[in-house]
Amino acid sequence: MAQFMPPTSVQAEKSYFNRKFLVGFAANNSWATYKDLLDDSAFYRPSLGTGLRLEYFIKPYIGISAGFGIQQRGMGVYTRDVDNSIGNPDSTGRLRYRTTTFDIPVQLILRTPKNIFASTRLSLAIGVDFSYVFKGLRIWKSVDDGFHQPTVITDQYAKWDVPIRVGFGLDVEAGAGCLFRAHLFGEMSKKYIYTNPTTGTVSNQNLLLGIDLSFLF
Repeated sequence: MAQFMPPTSVQAEKSYFNRKFLVGFAANNSWATYKDLLDDSAFYRPSLGTGLRLEYFIKPYIGISAGFGIQQRGMGVYTRDVDNSIGNPDSTGRLRYRTTTFDIPVQLILRTPKNIFASTRLSLAIGVDFSYVFKGLRIWKSVDDGFHQPTVITDQYAKWDVPIRVGFGLDVEAGAGCLFRAHLFGEMSKKYIYTNPTTGTVSNQNLLLGIDLSFLF
């Protein structure tokens, strides 16, 4: 039957590298901590994030990206051992500070004008992330004396932070499916976001390092 049917015209799909508008979603697996007064006792803890992305490309190699999503941040803390007894949980590294934020990342996207290999281009993202804290927790993970309920400390955090965000990696045209972007990225803030309710000391600057995966259509 195919031999007797008239030929049909097939319109080639426009390359994702040549599209003006792209929309999709992103997810990241990151490590977060706070920097400054706790440099000697703070350590990185896993943090997840996800959100929507909208991008407009002025040229195939330069564009603007804006998004909206949810991100975890925070740190783990090695607490000082003042007891030195076996089984005492005060120096086990089980203390966690965790914030959950609404994020609006705005970035300039630069990528190579031509493929570095099949359907793949290098890309760079640089911008800022408008971050709003809507929940802050202090968590003590202890199996020695029973698990502790998280303490809500949202009011001890500054509501807004605007860390610088930089990412570098690959844009891959996954056939007709999507434009897949894999970036190593980092966010760093110079603003102190936490106020100790006892001493009034202001401290802690956000630091976030991770892998960001975007799926744009």
